[in-house]
Amino acid sequence: MTRLLKVSGPDDRTILEAAAILVAGGLVAFPTETVYGLGADGLNPEAVARIYSAKGRPATNPVILHVADVAGAQALVSEWPETARLLAERYWPGPLTLVLPASEAVPSIVRAGGPTVALRCPAHPVALALIRAVGRPLAAPSANRSQHLSPSLALHVVSSLGQAVDLVLDGGATEAGLESTILDLSGARPRILRPGPITPAELARTIGDLETWEGVVEAGQRQDAPGMAERHYSPQARLELVDRGKGLSATSGTVAYVGFGTLPALPIGVRGVLLPLDAEVVGTRLYALLHELDDAGFARIVMERPPEGEAWLAVRDRLQRASAKERV
Repeated sequence: MTRLLKVSGPDDRTILEAAAILVAGGLVAFPTETVYGLGADGLNPEAVARIYSAKGRPATNPVILHVADVAGAQALVSEWPETARLLAERYWPGPLTLVLPASEAVPSIVRAGGPTVALRCPAHPVALALIRAVGRPLAAPSANRSQHLSPSLALHVVSSLGQAVDLVLDGGATEAGLESTILDLSGARPRILRPGPITPAELARTIGDLETWEGVVEAGQRQDAPGMAERHYSPQARLELVDRGKGLSATSGTVAYVGFGTLPALPIGVRGVLLPLDAEVVGTRLYALLHELDDAGFARIVMERPPEGEAWLAVRDRLQRASAKERV
C-alpha cells in the first residue's frame, strides 16, 4: 500500500522524512493551496522521469518547478524581467505560475525540450517547508493520472496513482481547488496560457495589457505549459455540457445533473446537484464534486455550462477540457 502520513504543519517531522525520499530520487505527493502535487527533485532528470511514468504523462507536456522564493526562481531563468518582479512581489507565494526563458540549470525533461520553464512559489506552508528541506526546486504537476481529475484530497492521490508514489503527505483539503494561473512572460506580450484563481483583470492591474490564449494543443505537439491539451481534468464518468436550464428529456443508467443557481425538473432517478452562481465557490468545489460523483458510481454527468464573464474563465476552461471526447 502507498504510505499516507498526516502532516500537521511546516514543523512536522514528517516533512524531513519526505525530503529525504525526494533527495534520494523518490516521489512524494504533497498539498499546495491549489491541488495536490506529485513532487520530485526538479534538477534530477531521472527523478522527473518517474513523474512522467507514474502519471502516464506525454513527454510533450512540461512540468512546473516549485520554488521557495524569488531567489530560487531567478537561479532557474536566463532573464528576470520587470514584469516578473512586479508579479512575484504581488502574488508570490500564491497560485500564479510564470513561464520564462530557462537557464542551463533546468533539465530538458522538465521543459519538455523547449526553451522555457514554468515556475511557481506555492502558498501552502507544508509545500514551502518541503521545498526548503530539500534545498532544491520541486517538479510537481498534479498528483493524478494524466488527463484525469486533479486531486483536492490526499485520498484522491492514492486512488489515482496507487503504488507509483513513495509517500503521500495528507494536509487535508486544498483551498483554491483549481490549478494555478499560468502566465507566459517569454514573448513580446504577457499571455495567459491557463486561466486559474488569479484573473486576467487582476494581473492587468499589476502589469497592464495582456492576452488570453483559449485554444488547444494537438496530441503529439509540445505544450508551452501544462493544461493546454484538448482533453484534461476528466472524471471517470462521461461528462457532458448543456445550456443552462435545458435539463434532461429522457435518460438511462446512473446519471447526475449539475445546475447553477436553480435546477430544472429532472426525470425520476436522476440525481440533481445545485451549485451557486459564485465562481470562486464553484472553483473551490468543482474537482471535489466530480470525485464524489465518480465514487458514487455515476456513469454520466450532465453539467450546465457555467455563466459567461471573466470570473468564470477558469471553471469554463476546466469543464471544456474535461468534457472533450477521448481520442483513440
